[in-house]
Amino acid sequence: MSKRGKRALKEARQARGGGSFLPFTLLPLQSEQLASLTPYEAKLLFDIMSQWRLGNNGDQSAAWALMQKRGWRSKETLGNALKGLLEKGFIVLTRQGGRNKCSLYGLGWLAIDQCSDKLDIQPTMSPVTKNWRKYEPLKN
Repeated sequence: MSKRGKRALKEARQARGGGSFLPFTLLPLQSEQLASLTPYEAKLLFDIMSQWRLGNNGDQSAAWALMQKRGWRSKETLGNALKGLLEKGFIVLTRQGGRNKCSLYGLGWLAIDQCSDKLDIQPTMSPVTKNWRKYEPLKN
């Protein structure tokens, strides 16, 4: 990478206050589906998004032990929020959990990454679902 490119990356990192960022494009952000999320679904979406790192989409967990630490108090509420996010296409089930193995999810508007052979589905080059696009964007 050129000196100019490195300097641009450093300036961009400083401009956003350092730390990681999440590629949350305007398409899902402006969708009617996002506006229809319940408060619990929205909180869970942000809790799942907080686990995203470059190259690990599909390796996000909503395990009870993890979500309890993030302020969740009811397994039923968590389950209902998960069901809503799956139905609306904001998350995708990438591994079905079972005994001593948690379910894993990916963000629906991003391609699924190769995650060390943990997933039940293959990595993709484009988003797996576009259910979150089901409705027209909200008019501003």
